Amino acid sequence: MKFHKFKKAKTLSLANLLSLSNPALANELKTCEFKYISCFEDELLGNENLIRCEIGSVSYVLALLCKHVSNAHKEYFDELDDGLLSGECNVGEEEIKELVLWLKDVKNVIIDSSFFTNPDAKMIFELLEILNLDVILADTQATEYETNGNLSELKELLNFDGSVIYLYKNDSSDEIVGTTTFSMASKIKDGDTITVSSDDFSLTRKFRLDKNLKGTVALVGVSEVVGYNFKLVKVSKI
Repeated sequence: MKFHKFKKAKTLSLANLLSLSNPALANELKTCEFKYISCFEDELLGNENLIRCEIGSVSYVLALLCKHVSNAHKEYFDELDDGLLSGECNVGEEEIKELVLWLKDVKNVIIDSSFFTNPDAKMIFELLEILNLDVILADTQATEYETNGNLSELKELLNFDGSVIYLYKNDSSDEIVGTTTFSMASKIKDGDTITVSSDDFSLTRKFRLDKNLKGTVALVGVSEVVGYNFKLVKVSKI
């Protein structure tokens, strides 16, 4: 699969937080007819065109779309349980039907670098190939991803019940930025120095409460993303 340059046309965005990963592209997107599917409400893109999904569930969303927009791999998709996938990704079956109709004249689909680190990355790119849209990579210089047309069983979604952070590349960030919901769930307040840790990650920084940020996930800029961008973490106040 080769990645394409963005051309102004009807577009579906699957990027997690496009205004963070590529604000210029987010502004361009706003000049087009678009919808976006994300666990974040992007302040720049607004909520009118948002289809909210569960964290890390893009593989299930794509599987539902491919099942209803393509005749390829019919035997594979016929075995998928729409109700189960819909319940797990939190995109309703009626929403999927409406989206399938809307997709008929869509030109672009926007993704971000978190798709490479998703535990089901191979399947995600195989499903994107089936959608047969121009894939726009928002935030890295990669030009292609190798696909072979082989579909495997979808992996179970990771558990994100609790305090969740989203890692993104930013060499100059020195804080953890989160919502009121994140601060309440983690029992912290604005200005606290905290440590967030998981099996493969640990970081200590000052917490900044951003009341304009929507959702339950805190944002953490790092020089290098290790593992999947979303992480379920333990939060400790220093």
